[in-house]
Amino acid sequence: MLRQIIILLFLVLLTNSLPQQSYERNRDLIVTLHHGGKVRGEEILLAPTSTKKLFSFKGIPYATPPVGKLRFKNPQPHPGWHGIRNATEHGNVCVQIPAFLRIDVVGSEDCLFLNVYTPPNINPNKKYPVMFWIHGGGFYGGSGDFDLYGPEMLVEQEVIVVTINYRLGLLGFFSTNDQAAQGNYGLKDCVEALKWVQKNIKAFGGDRNRVTIFGQSAGGAAVHYLVLSPMAKGLFHGAISQSGTALNSWGHQPFPRKQAFDAANTLNITFNSSKDLVEQFRAISDPKVFATIGISLENLQTLYLPLTFVPSVEPKDSKEPRFLSETPIKMLQKGKFNKVPIILGATDAEFLSEIHYHRLNPNLLKKYNDDPSFLIPYLWFIEPNSEAARDIIYNIRKTYFNNKTEITDILEFVEFNSDRAFQYSAYKTASLHAKKQKSPVFQYVFSFDGTLSWHKQQYLLTDYDGVCHSDDMGYMWTMAKLSCPPKGSPTEKVRQRVVKMWTDFSKYGHPTPKRTSLIPVKWQTVQFNHEYMDIGQELQPKIHPFGRRMTMWKEMDQKWNNNPY
Repeated sequence: MLRQIIILLFLVLLTNSLPQQSYERNRDLIVTLHHGGKVRGEEILLAPTSTKKLFSFKGIPYATPPVGKLRFKNPQPHPGWHGIRNATEHGNVCVQIPAFLRIDVVGSEDCLFLNVYTPPNINPNKKYPVMFWIHGGGFYGGSGDFDLYGPEMLVEQEVIVVTINYRLGLLGFFSTNDQAAQGNYGLKDCVEALKWVQKNIKAFGGDRNRVTIFGQSAGGAAVHYLVLSPMAKGLFHGAISQSGTALNSWGHQPFPRKQAFDAANTLNITFNSSKDLVEQFRAISDPKVFATIGISLENLQTLYLPLTFVPSVEPKDSKEPRFLSETPIKMLQKGKFNKVPIILGATDAEFLSEIHYHRLNPNLLKKYNDDPSFLIPYLWFIEPNSEAARDIIYNIRKTYFNNKTEITDILEFVEFNSDRAFQYSAYKTASLHAKKQKSPVFQYVFSFDGTLSWHKQQYLLTDYDGVCHSDDMGYMWTMAKLSCPPKGSPTEKVRQRVVKMWTDFSKYGHPTPKRTSLIPVKWQTVQFNHEYMDIGQELQPKIHPFGRRMTMWKEMDQKWNNNPY
């Protein structure tokens, strides 16, 4: 039971799954799509006492349901329909363990739906920028539903918001690393949804030539994968990657074939070949049996290993088009990616939840004290007793643990693991993009610890300094049980700034196109001094995020990383 509770609490952290928001429905709206079919949306009054409205179109299928023979296949465009389809309710969520402390597996394989939200008074002579959201959840959970991501603050800035569902967990990322199952189906779902946007967004008032993809955690990593993939070329024009990139160790699986065979063993399936295995997996009638496979309690507590079913490189002899033909680091080093303006960053204390895990498991640090080689990033592939291992461990202990051979301070471990699992990958990703593209690269650190820090409240961490993973979400989305901050409060001001910077980026390719009383400073692009914006109570342009800590990781990376990428 403790194992299940900890896993589900972790998914709460990644997905922001919250209770339903209330709103009133008003007049019907009908839009004709490219295939001739129509969708009926609605005008939403966000609260009985509010004047805020938006136009909502929910549960629009963008791909053929990936069931039966289409399980473990690239998505196919939806064939469309005749007449008017109701678009006032969300479609199914994808198969997953829901995050809000329920044990039951929920969802369906018929889950490839998207939602479109527009300003209520569209000017027919104007094209509106489009912001395309990819939800987080460790590639295992979450959805694009309204209760998780209420878009009204973004829509108020005259942008159109699209949110999507995509295949998750084993069903989204299973790969035998050969022609039988090549993987990355969840990311290809994102591509198919972007193709839908290119074909249809004009009918909603959107500008297909101003599409910004943005996402957080696994969604942030997915955004970066789309930036890297030639399959997504021309489908978007800007990217915002929050608390996740393709270089995060937890978000790239180097050994997908082993994970596939381990999954078969978990289900007591014997097979003669990978083709036989895939056929047997396709024959399983209830997709919910796949939901919990590959979730490791030990890994979720520290993110030391890559998550089991996440993106991977597809084999050269794949029968279907490949999303990812090389590892992310190779593509970045070669400059082989979609060169668009990009914002990326993280919160300043991503793994503050480690304190909560330590309460549940006081032996959390024992593994690292018994075997300090666990301090080394797994994907560096360092031999435990080598000179490289000793040098890396020495520098980590010096940087984070005051040269102590035993870790006793959980806050020191929080700082270390935040850097290992999030901060250094953001730093390295920003550096590589800045070197390889002319389009601007903006990095940030979100450091404002305000009243919208939902997860700090949930995990009883409000006595600790820092902003936890996902606690920046309340500053751009309206979420249930997060009450509006008082007018004129620092929290309201920071929220207004974030929304304005994100939407201005979607409009102009720059988050601070001009100085105003709300945003009195200019966000500098990443250059020689690794410029970044500290998003705290005030906006503060700074250089060299985290100083010596990032320098240490960079030096060790350049000196010892044996990553076979």
